Amino acid sequence: MNANNEPRRARVLANGTAAPLAVTTSWDDGDVLDERLAELLDRHGINGTFYLPRDYRTQPLSPAAIRSLGARHEMAAHSLSHPDLRKLSRAEKRREIGGSKEWLENVLGQPVTSFCYPSGYFDKETTEVVGECGYHVGRTVAQGVIAASSAPLQMATTLHVYPMPFRKTGPHSYNWLRLLTPLRRRMPAFRKLGVPFPAFRSWEALAVATFEIARERGETFHLWGHSWEIDKFDMWRPLARVLEHIGRRPDCSYVTNAELVPRG
Repeated sequence: MNANNEPRRARVLANGTAAPLAVTTSWDDGDVLDERLAELLDRHGINGTFYLPRDYRTQPLSPAAIRSLGARHEMAAHSLSHPDLRKLSRAEKRREIGGSKEWLENVLGQPVTSFCYPSGYFDKETTEVVGECGYHVGRTVAQGVIAASSAPLQMATTLHVYPMPFRKTGPHSYNWLRLLTPLRRRMPAFRKLGVPFPAFRSWEALAVATFEIARERGETFHLWGHSWEIDKFDMWRPLARVLEHIGRRPDCSYVTNAELVPRG
């Protein structure tokens, strides 16, 4: 039973067969560590969408690395300089959002159709500009969602790769003033999905439990994060185990963020 005591039911296609769970992952900020992350995804047959700002990380992906990753995964825009887009004028928004698309398309030599709002901050005008600039996806940082997106320019996610249940400042150090912030922020949405209390003991346990619920009655499972943050908190091994658990399953389809959006 889920948190509302409703039975879980697998989705069924019109022909009576079970619909595959769409599994996608997305990774923000364009750090050089994205290359390590892409190798991990490749190993488990999982697609990634990499959202790249032009001027942000101190060790960004090189143009050659962007093109190499673009041959295997989706390369997507993340603004020029990673600002809070809500604080910009419409003209400044167009420069950041449209300029990011133009820059990345010039690097790749191919169209770019997905955008991620820096730090997840957006407003109505921002989503309008994203659409006007020719994007089909506008990804947010909303979590706890396993349903297909009904608003592609406000695409939600399922789970952020981030320590659980305690807020950390490094692999073995903690933010004592905000120690339980990850638990408080995530628990309501994930309990609503039916995730059991013991799964909140670690990020890995939460990811596996949520994935299994998504397999049983969901439409999408969307994992997202930052390669530099995975490194900062020493989460490579738990992430690898989760990717091994969710990868190469016959009842799942592995897609990019753009492929989640139906195109007419």
